[in-house]
Amino acid sequence: MTLQTHREWTHAPADLELPEVNTPLPGPCSQALFSRHNRNATGSNADHEVYPLAQAARRGHLVVDADGNTFADHLSAWGASPFGPTPPAVKSAMDDAWARHGMQISGWMPNTAAYALVEKLAAIAPGRLNRVEYSVSGTLAVEGAVKFMREARGRPLIITFGGQYHGESTYMSAGASSDLSNVSSGRTQYVAGLVMVPYPNRFRSPFRKGPGPYDDTEVLDYLDYLLVQQIHPDQVAGVLIEPVLGEGGIHAPSQAFWDRLGDMCRRWGWLLCLDEVQTCMGRTGEMFAMQRWQGIDPDLLLLGKAFAAGGQPIAAILGTDAVMQDTDLHLGSTYGFVPAACAGALAGIELIEAGGVLENARRLESIFLQEMRPLIGRIEQVGDVRAVGAMAAIEFVRNKQTHEPAPAFQFAVHQAALRRGVLGISQRGKWHHRLQPALTMPESVFRASCRHLHEAVAEVAERPPVEAESVQLAAAQASR
Repeated sequence: MTLQTHREWTHAPADLELPEVNTPLPGPCSQALFSRHNRNATGSNADHEVYPLAQAARRGHLVVDADGNTFADHLSAWGASPFGPTPPAVKSAMDDAWARHGMQISGWMPNTAAYALVEKLAAIAPGRLNRVEYSVSGTLAVEGAVKFMREARGRPLIITFGGQYHGESTYMSAGASSDLSNVSSGRTQYVAGLVMVPYPNRFRSPFRKGPGPYDDTEVLDYLDYLLVQQIHPDQVAGVLIEPVLGEGGIHAPSQAFWDRLGDMCRRWGWLLCLDEVQTCMGRTGEMFAMQRWQGIDPDLLLLGKAFAAGGQPIAAILGTDAVMQDTDLHLGSTYGFVPAACAGALAGIELIEAGGVLENARRLESIFLQEMRPLIGRIEQVGDVRAVGAMAAIEFVRNKQTHEPAPAFQFAVHQAALRRGVLGISQRGKWHHRLQPALTMPESVFRASCRHLHEAVAEVAERPPVEAESVQLAAAQASR
């Protein structure tokens, strides 16, 4: 057998620069911008305590704030900037498409840029997927997929899983999301036809107390229960699931889970829709996250975020002939698949196909596990360490016996990491801290970030913050 070799991703000198923070956070210039900005922006904009910096520029794999501080970027525009700075090949492709086509509504005016991308997607799409519906954002792709499933099956119900994130700018996407209650609260009650079961989780079970590992197929036992007690399987159109739980803490289901879910879909005629908005185009070390398992056979697959390759907004719904060929739906939008966005997305796919990107994402996974897993045995509050390609998480607990979540500890770690120049993903109320580096981040920069995060965890563990519920309990006891 001839072993196939792949080139290493080529790094410019700026890519290897390490972060440096020289002011308190936020710095005076960032704080001045926040004060001006708050007069005009809505409350839905950035939480300045979570991200106490105003970006002024990006340089290599660093974010530069208004005060000149630099941070290793582990947000990657929430995955929409998969190569760090937008690669020259992607910029050039978009510039050429603008010069050739200008602005065009591809859903109404066929054009060569959109057709070239459709042909590439049909060629690389896994399994039976061979059709492409244009879209402009992950949220709209979710909306369209639900419509496709209901139309194709003539049934009202959609099964989804707790802790997932499917967007929040529409009622359907917010109602189907449950990673944070402030996303779905006030919206779910306006959305009919969603049936939610817990996401498969081997570390933390909704049915049992204490630490795992657990059999994650038990959530399908619960679904079987619902099929008897609450819903009829003949009323279910399909299943909407993230192949890797992103916002919910980087959980990857077992092969046994996928095998059993596939059996249920075939038995009851349910369509399987994989929301790969966060995991497509190399994020998990494969072109599509579903390729990390055997035998997954989706009817629909959603693309977004990294699909744009750091260029213009674009999303897509991939589907089968059976679901899409004879549809009466009209899901197009003014900005869905505009020519320049198509050209940039195609250039991004070609960069991945050239080699080096998927291999680097897998190396980052190995580095994170190597650097961070020792913390499980050393720090009482480190419950679990997980990574799937270039998406990684540490889950924090109050102690290893009760397994209770520790959101205050997580937030303190986030702030300590920021002071060391590690810009990770943190949200109030969550107990896992995430890193989402560029797929092409150099090993040296990522390993340094892991070690700074290690230092941040150790610093917080020396004087752990009091969790909110503990404060309330102590106050109640003191009043007796």
